[in-house]
Amino acid sequence: MEVSFPGLGIDLNINRVAFSVFGFDIYWYALIIMTGFVLAVIYAVCNAKRFDVKIDPLIDVVLVGLVCGIIGARAYYVIFRWNSYDNFWDMINIRDGGLAIYGGVIAAFVSGLIMCKIRKLDVMSVFDVAGIGFLIGQGIGRWGNFMNQEAFGSMTDLPWGMYSENTCYTEIVDGVTKFVGPTTVHPCFLYESVWCLWGFVLLHFISKYYYKFRGQMFFCYLLWYGLGRAWIEGLRTDSLWLVDNVIKVSQLLAIVCVLVAAAMLFIGFNDVKIKGRTIFKPVEAGEA
Repeated sequence: MEVSFPGLGIDLNINRVAFSVFGFDIYWYALIIMTGFVLAVIYAVCNAKRFDVKIDPLIDVVLVGLVCGIIGARAYYVIFRWNSYDNFWDMINIRDGGLAIYGGVIAAFVSGLIMCKIRKLDVMSVFDVAGIGFLIGQGIGRWGNFMNQEAFGSMTDLPWGMYSENTCYTEIVDGVTKFVGPTTVHPCFLYESVWCLWGFVLLHFISKYYYKFRGQMFFCYLLWYGLGRAWIEGLRTDSLWLVDNVIKVSQLLAIVCVLVAAAMLFIGFNDVKIKGRTIFKPVEAGEA
């Protein structure tokens, strides 16, 4: 597929298939997502001691979170596009894409919570290091959308507008459905990738020099990612509307994440107590 950024003078020819093994196609989408996951795990393992997390049980949490995250990402995607599938096999086929990040994040953190309890790890400490790692995985994983030429935004005449045979869609104007494209569109995959990778740098810096209480980095992750996703989701053309032309499902979820995270950070930094007990455990001197 030919892809170009006319305003930047960049022309590319991309192939969704990376290589084949005995006639079985291996897609860039899967390779890129796994690369992001592996780098996130490497970060978590290399920094686990800074967060007072034991590595061996952390690996157990990560492996269970990976499996549940993939299932959750696909389930979230399928649930909101239920009428698009004819049979069960189509529903579980992820080789052509179709993984919703929110579903994966929710499932990974819920399963991680359960595994932390089983392996006797401090939940907030694990979530802190995992949240930073998630930004690596999400920042890199979005390039899988580029290779599939999906998850792009509405029309734009900005210099970095992206064009391909897939950049076409329908929109409703005055009650009439109109076909638009191919045209230059917002490369939303790029926006989210840059947003997440900058967030990783920022949160890593904060975790080294301004880490005050358990859960701080996790809520910083929710705040940062939620802010970016709420904005980027507004540009996309393939998202599910909660209220037509008002707000999308993922936008609402992002806003909720931002509000909850902001409230939790306020509680943590102000050392709010319930019945004389601090809600979030402080970080001991020298731990981070």
